[in-house]
Amino acid sequence: MKKVLSLLAVLGVAGLAAWWLAGPVEQESGAAARPPVPVTLFTVGKQLFNDELQALGTLQAWESVVIAASVSQIITSLEFDGGDKVARGDLLALLRQDAEQATLRELQVTLADAERELRRLENLAREDQVARNELDAGRTLVEVSRHRIEQVQARIGDRTIRAPFAGTLGLRLVSEGALVAAGQPLTTLDDLSRMRLDFTVPESRLQFLRPGQKVSARTPAFSRDYIGTVTALDSRVDPVARAITARAELANPGERLRPGMLVEVVISGPPRQVLLVPEESLQSRSTEHFVWRVDAAETGAQRVEVIIGGRRPGWVEIVDGLEEGEQIVHDGVGRLSGERMQITPVDF
Repeated sequence: MKKVLSLLAVLGVAGLAAWWLAGPVEQESGAAARPPVPVTLFTVGKQLFNDELQALGTLQAWESVVIAASVSQIITSLEFDGGDKVARGDLLALLRQDAEQATLRELQVTLADAERELRRLENLAREDQVARNELDAGRTLVEVSRHRIEQVQARIGDRTIRAPFAGTLGLRLVSEGALVAAGQPLTTLDDLSRMRLDFTVPESRLQFLRPGQKVSARTPAFSRDYIGTVTALDSRVDPVARAITARAELANPGERLRPGMLVEVVISGPPRQVLLVPEESLQSRSTEHFVWRVDAAETGAQRVEVIIGGRRPGWVEIVDGLEEGEQIVHDGVGRLSGERMQITPVDF
């Protein structure tokens, strides 16, 4: 009986060992029999492509100024309200100028009297009835009176605030009767008919910029693009940020854009012919990029490394690794692994 049990035990161990050894073979056989993966294909070809440079910029009014008092005085009249549109030379505010107006009237009377005296002396001089020095003194008095009037008129001008250019006024910051100090802001004035757009780009992309280049600007406030033109580049590169500032001019229809707004800037380079593949065809790992190239029989695909260039929505430029006319896997890349796999081209 013991011999029978021993024999059965030996046979059991032998069977278990046979099953254990046969298992990986069966598994490998199953893996080898994996069915082809259904995929769609894409034929690589050249297409027109524009390099794009993206940056952030800040809008400024074409002309902008803070309207402020140039002397300390009481405001006697305000001729505007916040948001008003004004023309060049429109009256905005008057500061107290009673003393200056009185002095002006006095000097005008003095000038008129000096001019009458000068005319009398000139008549006498034609008849040689007055000395030359008296005539010169009369002329000097007239000139001095005129210069004094100009001086007073300048003081009155300092107390008469006008719009330096046409534009849109900001909020009113003072009230009539308020005592303002020299330099104190009364409001702002902006020419919003067109805008300046200042943006910075890395110095490494300096060759990408040139005056006259078209730019596209978009702000989160409005769902539309504003097209402008690069007008100037700064003469210096910021040594800290290693960036250069460029300026573009934008039209502002409806004057919807406002100074200080943050905008996204896109600059397109000249078009060129490049190899483009769909983004879905690309597999990336760290700094390495791969596509699955299909063999001539369209039964197998091999993973090949490629070097990419620029991008645009949905497409990637291939600099090296593929040739025009080759086919690659489009949809189904996520089901491929390893270095080579069997595929079945289908139309999804």
